[in-house]
Amino acid sequence: MNGDVRVSWTKVASAAEVAKGSMRNVEIDDEYIGVYHTMEDEWYATSNICTHAGETLTDGTLEGCVVQCPKHGGQFDVSTGAAVKFPCVMPVETYQIEIRDGEVYIDFEE
Repeated sequence: MNGDVRVSWTKVASAAEVAKGSMRNVEIDDEYIGVYHTMEDEWYATSNICTHAGETLTDGTLEGCVVQCPKHGGQFDVSTGAAVKFPCVMPVETYQIEIRDGEVYIDFEE
């Protein structure tokens, strides 16, 4: 590809379906991705599987930019993917996200 970056944007939801302060699980090509809409009107997307316990992160809680896993209480910063509270130590993958004409798009390529 001559050094070009490939981008594969996929529409995953309507922005109206993800209220401020909430999160939603979406699936692209058998991968679970968490979509987060903070109270500050920022949007983020990460792998939705906890790297510690394999739980679905969007079944937990979101406070600011931090999602807490429902199983052991470990936390991740959804803006960076970084694990920020034990027992989580490995980060989750992050994805670019855009809102276009009221629709949520994620840059996802296997």
